[in-house]
Amino acid sequence: MELVERVRKAREYEEALYGELRDHPIDLDDLFDAVVKTIHYNYVGYEHKKQYFTPAEYHTYVFSHYRYGTLTVEMLVRSLHQFAGDMHDRHLTFYCDDWIDYRNLAASYRVRASKDVLYVTQADPDTGLVPGDKILKVQGMTPEKVRRLTRHNCFFSREPERELWGGYLRMAQSLTVEHADGSQETMKIKLSPLAEQTLTIEEQYPVLFAMYPDSSGASKTAYIRMERMDTKAINDLCAEHSSELENADKLILDLRRCIGGEEGAGWNLFPLLLDHEEKLSNLIADEGSYVLCTRNNCDIRLSLLKSAREQIISSLETEKAARPEPDSEMLSSYQEQLAIIDDQIRFYKENYAKGLIFAEPEPIEDEVLSPAAKAPGKIVILLDTFCENEGEQFAAMCRRCGSKVQIAGRPSMGTLDYYDPIRLKVHEHMILSYPIRMTKAAFEGRGISEKGIQPDIYIPWTPEEIERDVIRGRFLD
Repeated sequence: MELVERVRKAREYEEALYGELRDHPIDLDDLFDAVVKTIHYNYVGYEHKKQYFTPAEYHTYVFSHYRYGTLTVEMLVRSLHQFAGDMHDRHLTFYCDDWIDYRNLAASYRVRASKDVLYVTQADPDTGLVPGDKILKVQGMTPEKVRRLTRHNCFFSREPERELWGGYLRMAQSLTVEHADGSQETMKIKLSPLAEQTLTIEEQYPVLFAMYPDSSGASKTAYIRMERMDTKAINDLCAEHSSELENADKLILDLRRCIGGEEGAGWNLFPLLLDHEEKLSNLIADEGSYVLCTRNNCDIRLSLLKSAREQIISSLETEKAARPEPDSEMLSSYQEQLAIIDDQIRFYKENYAKGLIFAEPEPIEDEVLSPAAKAPGKIVILLDTFCENEGEQFAAMCRRCGSKVQIAGRPSMGTLDYYDPIRLKVHEHMILSYPIRMTKAAFEGRGISEKGIQPDIYIPWTPEEIERDVIRGRFLD
């Protein structure tokens, strides 16, 4: 009877594991064809990233399992996610909705990689991990073996210091860990749905201010930690602490974990950073961009633009019907939105199916910025791998403010080269999101993809940073 029960449970397990694809078959040929051709012909970064383009490997893996009846939906999704991730562009992503997406699970801990181990830097108490623990194996494999099996591609870098393991660890339920006392154990990790995470955005990505005297007490350092580019939060903070900022001898802007956010956030800090008058346009330094106007890209973008235009017109008509005399500012805002959309529609119609097209820089209301009458004499920008998107844009603008500004730490993520994503539905539950625009710098080989913004003072990561903030401490002394 025991044998019969084991066989019954094994069959139930296989049915639960493989039954999804049997009950709801997917046309794998069409799916692969859509993903592969889109990345090859419609993704703007393909020519710069094609050395990473290896669809045959994933096709062989998926179809081999399919042929022998051992393919699961999760295996399929993981493969296509890694295929997109292999292109080393954080803006090129494959994902699913809540139907099956393993990326809807979250590992409640963070790590930093070295050659031989992963160091736990943060962990929720229920994981059983504590900062300083060394992860020796993931699913029974050493970090180096995982790198070899994935060809180093799914971590967005081949440098351990810059590797991002979060996506891979979302799949890991078994870790071999060495604790501070030297003991080792193999731990089962519970992966919880993202929807059950209780931390708010503000708690996860804070905007904070602090003042620090130096060791002698003779000078003062103002410190702003910006883990998100939030215009209101940063403006409120600067207004509340304006006197302290003006009278500080040094200002540290900590962007090491800045995930991005609003493009104009933090710009009111520029007078404190400038050592000379400068035009805002020169700080932005927009050189224009190249847009990949393939037939598919133009069709998708035009459809979205026309839909947005209809929604604005509908809202405008509703507002006019509700008020005999609609608010003039509101009407002006609607008209401005329509003008922007109409200009974009015109661009895509004029360049329909023409390939890579140069687009002039967006016009801005330029202004001359002057140095503040009272300001810190030294500005330090702290960067690390985890600074990306608008955080990197802000860091680049700060560097252009002049000789007072110094960047320290480690190179940023390098996400500015390719942007303006399009979402293509390749299956009822699956989306491929890919950028169609690149900077002029990237087009000319001056981009920062896989390199990031380089610091003036490079400070390598060491496990000591788990216990204390080495970089900040260095510039507070």
